[in-house]
Amino acid sequence: MRKIIFNIVIVIVVLSCNSKNNSNHQKIKDINNVKKGKVLIIGKTDDLIPFNHFNVFNTSSASLNHGNCITDQKVIGDSIVMEIDSILEPQLLHLTSYSKDINYRATFMAKPNDTIIFEIKNKRFSIKGEKAAEHNFYSSLRDSTPRYIHNPYKGSIIEYKSRVDSIYRKKVDFFNKYVRRHNITSKSFIDFVASGLKYSHLYELISPRTQKNGDSFYLAGPEELFTIIQKEHSSKEQLFNLKDYLGDITIDDFKDESHLSIGSFKPALSGLIRNYFATSDHPSYSKEKFLAEKAVIENNFDEKIKEYAMASLITVYHWRGLGNSKQSVSFFKNEIHEYGKQYPDSEYTKEIEDIIEDLNSFELEFPQPALNTKLLSKHGDTLTLGEIFNRSNKRIRVINFWTSWCPPCITEITKANSFKDKLSVENNVEWIYLSIDEDKKKWLKKSKELESYLNVRNQYLVINGTNSPLGRYLKVHSIPRYIILNKQNEIVLNYAPHPSDSIVFKRIIDKINIEN
Repeated sequence: MRKIIFNIVIVIVVLSCNSKNNSNHQKIKDINNVKKGKVLIIGKTDDLIPFNHFNVFNTSSASLNHGNCITDQKVIGDSIVMEIDSILEPQLLHLTSYSKDINYRATFMAKPNDTIIFEIKNKRFSIKGEKAAEHNFYSSLRDSTPRYIHNPYKGSIIEYKSRVDSIYRKKVDFFNKYVRRHNITSKSFIDFVASGLKYSHLYELISPRTQKNGDSFYLAGPEELFTIIQKEHSSKEQLFNLKDYLGDITIDDFKDESHLSIGSFKPALSGLIRNYFATSDHPSYSKEKFLAEKAVIENNFDEKIKEYAMASLITVYHWRGLGNSKQSVSFFKNEIHEYGKQYPDSEYTKEIEDIIEDLNSFELEFPQPALNTKLLSKHGDTLTLGEIFNRSNKRIRVINFWTSWCPPCITEITKANSFKDKLSVENNVEWIYLSIDEDKKKWLKKSKELESYLNVRNQYLVINGTNSPLGRYLKVHSIPRYIILNKQNEIVLNYAPHPSDSIVFKRIIDKINIEN
């Protein structure tokens, strides 16, 4: 129940937060410990602006996509009370906010019925209270040890592993010293952190960071571990030993259902199933590979982990293009229907329903309002998407939604340029670049910078962007976004893989040519 009825005592206590005496916070905690499955975050500030911008994200939540999980928020004077609902296991929460010239962030483990007390004073964010040492750990870890997001794969998987292992050892060493220094004895905290560090380490190994995002951040790119290994070792006589690379890890290390609440457990499990535990030689993201991974999940895990792993499997395979042909879309819909029957009250229902909706758009023609969406050319001309389609026939078309401020968009445009040129010539593919920038000048400026990569004739600014009939019809909520159309201008794949994932992308284009 989203509506929260606050005990009158809480209000009285919060109203008195101007006092520097922290005993009031303890009273709030004592009162609310009876609220099972809820966490309170209580703070006071000398700058009220952050109170308008607080977000708390739960990367261990049931949803495969993590959103703001604050279920109620009240500001009274210089104090704030935020409530997080349904915390039934220890969870990792990420709090963010900002003021005029500073960003605030904190990461902490929250247990059921916890109260986290913080203060913003003189532009500094600090967590107070009797569990301050536990609640401050992750922020201290971030500030005191190297971060994986700054550690990219540079062309040698062995050298990459060496750096990942070094970062992991430094994090474990910091953790052990931190526990001793602060005399932390909570078994649940120690187990949660130690397991989380282990799973994060495994995820970094199984999903090398190859995609630059901004000036110094790197994300796991479309090229997965096996692809990287094949590129590096295909000409070498000695085979790459994946067991040595990952260490002494077995499927039994992922059978503890309580670890589902540890954020790094889920991506590590999914990556290992795909790249290690499922040993079939079938092509990546094929129907046969899907069934091989499904067998690993069904034969090794109990219901809660199985429910998550199958939802993740369906989501990833949808993103990577399964369902892009008449044969595979029928197979994929049947698999999703089977999942729904097995888990009628699944925690991941929203994500599965979104996939079904997308699959139902397979080979659908654009509605007239979407075709009539107004587009602005670089030369200032206005035309519609329908007019672009009418200019040439019998071509496969790829629509790319992007913006001038999106680093992954720019990376995709530049990185896959030669591959896209090859598809244009050999497979008769037409690329249509649609910017959803709100600022026309920024679009034109970035377009000029990228003129050697972009097709001048086929790049446009979408009038009203995501709020246009086209943006609403296609549900353009994230970028970069690629949509593949067949030669009849029917939607073959609404969420296509990125062209930099050239093997998967080429396979989709080849299927369209065969079926047409």
